[in-house]
Amino acid sequence: MRTVLGFEPFGDRTVLKLREAPANIPGLGTNELTDVTDPGGTVTARGEALLERLCRHPVVSLGLSAALTKPPAAGPGPLYLHMVSNQADQLPWEQLHSSPQGFIALDARWPIARIAAIRSPVDRRTFTPPLTIVAVLSAAQRSGVPQLRALLAATALPDARAVGTRLHVISAEQAVLDAVAASGRADVSAETIPANAPDLAKRITAARPHIVHLLCHGGAAGGVRTLAFAHTADVDAREPVGSVQLKLPDLVVALNPCAPWLVVLGACRSAQTSDTLSLAHELVSQGLPAVAGMRRMIDLGDADRFCAALYPEVLATVRIAVKDAGEHEIDWATTFTAPRQAMAQADPTQTDAWSDPVLYVQDEPLRITSSSVVGLPDTANLQGQLDTYERFRATLDPITVDPALTARVDALIADLRARLAGGSP
Repeated sequence: MRTVLGFEPFGDRTVLKLREAPANIPGLGTNELTDVTDPGGTVTARGEALLERLCRHPVVSLGLSAALTKPPAAGPGPLYLHMVSNQADQLPWEQLHSSPQGFIALDARWPIARIAAIRSPVDRRTFTPPLTIVAVLSAAQRSGVPQLRALLAATALPDARAVGTRLHVISAEQAVLDAVAASGRADVSAETIPANAPDLAKRITAARPHIVHLLCHGGAAGGVRTLAFAHTADVDAREPVGSVQLKLPDLVVALNPCAPWLVVLGACRSAQTSDTLSLAHELVSQGLPAVAGMRRMIDLGDADRFCAALYPEVLATVRIAVKDAGEHEIDWATTFTAPRQAMAQADPTQTDAWSDPVLYVQDEPLRITSSSVVGLPDTANLQGQLDTYERFRATLDPITVDPALTARVDALIADLRARLAGGSP
């Protein structure tokens, strides 16, 4: 059973509460002011200080005590942090440290993830093989070859073969494209990244990914959060930032028809917090079910190590979720323990890079049903897409949102309504 803490703004301060606990805790939901300044110090000292602050709230202290007494053989009981307060979201809660247990997030019993500020319903996903992974490996002045190798290795594992897995790669890096060709695998394909963001969005949608991996740079253009990908001309000119700049709302629109399960941002500063929400946090607040990003700029070697350790766990999780009849939940938080351990290596006190991957999710779980077992009529899938787009459309501010984006969403809604009414497919 999970434990959920809530951080909410209260004027210029932040209040903390225990939302859910693995035991019946009196005072559940009681707010108390909490300190959300960075305590600094070593990674161990910071983790202990952060835990001590949480435990100043007596109800939270009881909830955490109940959670942290799970025996070694117990299954995972994730710790979720509902981040409504941007001040709280800036702190490295993944570093929480308890003297008896050590770093909490490095123990399989207590994976840590964050719930996005704006919560959206999570439509049930129906799985029809193959599982499709789309990897856009095109960050300016960053080689995508190591992450491609990690994806190739993971998709060749028994778990990947058991569910049927397809990898599609989009890149401007010739070494990446050559490596795909050299693999000689029928389940792996590649294409050169298009020269503009709308075409890239269309290519992503056409591939219909379940899982999306993006190696790029994060930032803002014209006040809108973007992901910047390098085109071939950017690579040739050794530009520091790619010219194919995909706005976050456009990425959400591109992914909504695919009903993705997980997005992984290998973007530099992809989760870094500031006065605005992180890129990963914002994508989940716009309706995606789960997005992982890096809390700050990290060494590319650490990012590659994380990628290599993450995808075997992802594919093992998927295999469990789709192998039997009926509906199953996927809790992506549990897949992050092994990658964190791989990044920590022998001594997690000597580096804090293992705490940089941050997972944001919806409050509701992701539910998967295998279509080969249960199946849903096509109308149910279409209705799910329509519901998702209509919820997204309701969030668009007519004053600040690009009219082209609004028109595109309206066109998609009209098409889905026509298809449900018996129009052209």
